[in-house]
Amino acid sequence: MELRHLQGFMAVAMEQNFTRAARRLHIAQPPLSQRIRELEEDLGVKLFDRNTRYVALTVAGTVFLEHIQPMFHQLDTAIHACRRAARGETGRLRLGYTGRASQERLPLLVRDYRRAFPDINLDIQGPLPTGELRLKLLNDELDAALCFLPIDGPGIESRVLMESELSIAVSESHPLAMTSGVTLAQLAEDPFVAYPAAKGFHLRKAMETLCREAGFAPHVARETEASQTLLCLIAAGTGVGVIPREIETLNIAGIVYHPLLAGASRLQHGLAWRTDNTNPALERMLTLAIVQPTTDDTSQQSHTTV
Repeated sequence: MELRHLQGFMAVAMEQNFTRAARRLHIAQPPLSQRIRELEEDLGVKLFDRNTRYVALTVAGTVFLEHIQPMFHQLDTAIHACRRAARGETGRLRLGYTGRASQERLPLLVRDYRRAFPDINLDIQGPLPTGELRLKLLNDELDAALCFLPIDGPGIESRVLMESELSIAVSESHPLAMTSGVTLAQLAEDPFVAYPAAKGFHLRKAMETLCREAGFAPHVARETEASQTLLCLIAAGTGVGVIPREIETLNIAGIVYHPLLAGASRLQHGLAWRTDNTNPALERMLTLAIVQPTTDDTSQQSHTTV
């Protein structure tokens, strides 16, 4: 017994006419009649009373129809569901993010994605440092990540969605607090407070790179994962820091900010994914995020990791 036998039976049962049933199946009548005979032989029962003038279900045929109709309904549902999944309209998307993304980009992207694809289950993970997000992408634990860029690794591709500037932060009691045009080179002997070096924080790497370009390796006296704690340590005079300008809006008292000189590196933040990821839901995310990027707003606040 094959599906074509059952489809032939359903068509004849619905049409109660072999000619119309054959037309419905887009086949000739003789092959359809052959299918019905083969099905009846397999079942060992007569499914139709038929002559040259009429076709009618037998009692056995009626019972058989009642039992296979739900199966065809389930089959239609399965076909519809798998086609929607192939189009990226259903399924699951694992999205990681940094604290920087949680300020603006993540809420807007999630809102737009859920509006466009309400049947896709969004598994949102974070906030996490960019280094951890990179490992999760490489280990196939995430489909995409909103993170600092650049991010490298086999098969990882990314798109920049927003940029922001860095600034130097010192306590109000620092000798250079009221000096204009402060440079990192002038802070070479100062202790620094920074994000942890061992957890993949992109901002730690950015700070170290800027200091090397200024001719020194920073001495980090304290580490913290939270931006608010970092600012409190700076205000207390524990050390100086290099921070994203947007976290100045946390309004921690006792800090003076000096923008880096013109031409200094800007932070890049965007979406990263693996090119060998075949999840159709990811294609929908890429289209939504890259074609319709959100403008960065550095006035947003951050209370989480970056």
